[in-house]
Parts: sequence; C-alpha cells; structure tokens
Amino acid sequence: MIRPAQVTERESRGLDVHFRCPHCQARLGVNGRATRAKLMGFVLLLSGSGVMLWGPAPAWIFGLMVCLAGGVLAFSARRRELRLQWLDKPAAKRKN
Repeated sequence: MIRPAQVTERESRGLDVHFRCPHCQARLGVNGRATRAKLMGFVLLLSGSGVMLWGPAPAWIFGLMVCLAGGVLAFSARRRELRLQWLDKPAAKRKN
C-alpha cells in the first residue's frame, strides 16, 4: 500500500496525476477520466437530492432516478480510479 506521505515525485496535469512508487520506483498514474466521471456522479447526486427536496411534489421520482444514476456513476468511477496505471516499469537491477 502506498501512503501519500511516502510519494516524493509527483506530477499533475489537470486531473491526471503521475507519481513514482516509493518502493520500486515505477511510474504510476491515476486515471483522470475516472476522476472526472466520479465528480460528475457527485454533481448528479447533489442535483437529484436538490430536486427531491425543493422541487414540486411529483418531481421526487425524477430526483430519485438522478440520485441513483449519480451514485452508480460515482461508485463505479471510484473503483476504476483506484486501479493505478503502469506508465513505465522499473528497470531490472543488474547483478554484478
């Protein structure tokens, strides 16, 4: 498990984050598309709950469907975001 305090080399390009593993020095990346989808899911959750709370009485069904869609999107995108991508594998150590 990699703790954020252990990471020394980090590079951010928008929502794409690249860093070096402190254990094996491999370059890893967090999927920026999954981060965007997760944020969009949270926005859907909030907007759906707003429609359910402050919208007209018949609109609660629509708000509930939007909340469910946002929750599923946020949950699945978070699972995808947690899987790190190999950008380059570490060079094999030479035995002398």
